Amino acid sequence: MSVKRDTINLEKKDIINKLYETYRLKKKNIFRRLAEILKTPSRNLASVNLSKFEKLKNVVDGSVVVVPGKVLGVGELSKKITIYAYQYSSTAKTKFKNIKNLDDFCDADVDFKKIIIIK
Repeated sequence: MSVKRDTINLEKKDIINKLYETYRLKKKNIFRRLAEILKTPSRNLASVNLSKFEKLKNVVDGSVVVVPGKVLGVGELSKKITIYAYQYSSTAKTKFKNIKNLDDFCDADVDFKKIIIIK
């Protein structure tokens, strides 16, 4: 007899549920899309270096960047942007101070036209 294990950890499950609840309240598809991306296995989630934000042309000062994955600390970032992500590496936390979790994104009042999802 095999035991079926829960493949999603509890923290990730809470964030997914909060994103779906925010989608129901605010009627913005971005929250549903982020929840669907986070439902995928962890090995399929994005890992983005800070240097990638510097290279992207659509990421300008004042942008709100959402990463449904992990932000890594390789490279430097001179742009003044806000990054919301599921996880951060310890070097990314030390290099970039304006970091926030996806929980904060659900509660934040942001301009939805400035949001960029990087996966």
